[in-house]
Amino acid sequence: DGYRAILSFSKDERFEVAVRGESRRVEASMNGAPLIKIMRPDLKKIWQIRPSTKRILETVWTPTDEIVPGYPLEPKFDPHAYADRFGGQIKAIGDAAHGLHPCDRWQMSLPSGDLVTIWVARDLGDLAVKIAHAKKDQGDEYQPFTTTELLDVRVGADRDLFEKPKGYAEVKNYQELLK
Repeated sequence: DGYRAILSFSKDERFEVAVRGESRRVEASMNGAPLIKIMRPDLKKIWQIRPSTKRILETVWTPTDEIVPGYPLEPKFDPHAYADRFGGQIKAIGDAAHGLHPCDRWQMSLPSGDLVTIWVARDLGDLAVKIAHAKKDQGDEYQPFTTTELLDVRVGADRDLFEKPKGYAEVKNYQELLK
């Protein structure tokens, strides 16, 4: 069930992600040490974990919380719901590949005039594996703005990746977590 992957915003900004059902996990480096964030909607909890100091911050999960704002990490991508979320118009623009994954491509026009192209891997249960955002320049030409993609997607994510670790000291705020 689920998958693990590397979420890439650029060659220097890469984060390990894991998804299983509604559970989400992302791991990043903050101030030179790993920081793990786990969202468990079923328990209505979010844990931020600092393994190097054995500290944990627990907060309440709400339905508007996203572990990666704006990036649809769940399979079964719904292009029309995604476009509605941003007030955009979306249309299918054909097939492509991302890595070894055969994809459907979608193009979304945003109210700002920006264009967003989304690659959805059919062999990964309609998982959005790449989102490229382009903005118009002064010459009315589209220029690449950001590209976010899932790399090295591996099917399966163990349940224990989404469990609260034992033996960690609970802290009251994010500043204490990073000490």
